[in-house]
Amino acid sequence: MVEKELLEYYLRLRSLDKPFGVREAQRILGLNSPGKTQRILNKLIKYDLARRLETGDYVVYKELPFELANYLVYSTLVLPRITVYTIYSTVLAIVYLLLTRPSIDIVLFAVLVIAPLWIESIYQLLRIKRYFGR
Repeated sequence: MVEKELLEYYLRLRSLDKPFGVREAQRILGLNSPGKTQRILNKLIKYDLARRLETGDYVVYKELPFELANYLVYSTLVLPRITVYTIYSTVLAIVYLLLTRPSIDIVLFAVLVIAPLWIESIYQLLRIKRYFGR
């Protein structure tokens, strides 16, 4: 498994659209040592998250690593996919309940169907927060 710190660096460098050198990566990552930056870039290459060009510059692949396959990544924001489905289902159920004014048993059924989605979404969000320390 790719370690937490490396994933954070990968997400920061992933936003770059052009090849970059060690010094530019050092500046973006906020590191003091070009040696440490070089080691991070070498680890990214080892995990097949980046590659080195013939010019000596680096390019980070946009494809997500396996650890982030069930997450939506936008810039440095990581969001579980299930959260999107949960919000969509909740909004859909609320609109339906407001427009049709169904009996209480249908309302309870909707709550029972959506509750596990919310539980899993909250669990995944807390897991991300604990993993990245945000």
